[in-house]
Parts: sequence; structure tokens; C-alpha cells
Amino acid sequence: MAEVSPVSRTVARWGLVVGLAVLLAAAIGLWARHGAAVFFDMVAAGFAYCF
Repeated sequence: MAEVSPVSRTVARWGLVVGLAVLLAAAIGLWARHGAAVFFDMVAAGFAYCF
């Protein structure tokens, strides 16, 4: 099995951190724009669409 370099592992971790930060920022932005009730309705509709 090929060994993973420390640089690629660090890049993968930073990619994960940036991705989570973007998702969190999107959630906060939706909350600020639409309010709590609409935000939860949108999240529920998204889950219903996926499943």
C-alpha cells in the first residue's frame, strides 16, 4: 500500500476545515436572511428531497 505524504494529509485536513466553514457560513446566512422558522422548513425540505 502506498504511503500518504504528510503534505497531502495536511491539504486534505485544510480542505475539510474550509468545507465545514463554508457550510456553517451558509447556514448562518440562511438563518440571518430568512429567520428560524423558514430556515428549519428549508432544511426539512432539503432532507425530504434527498430521501
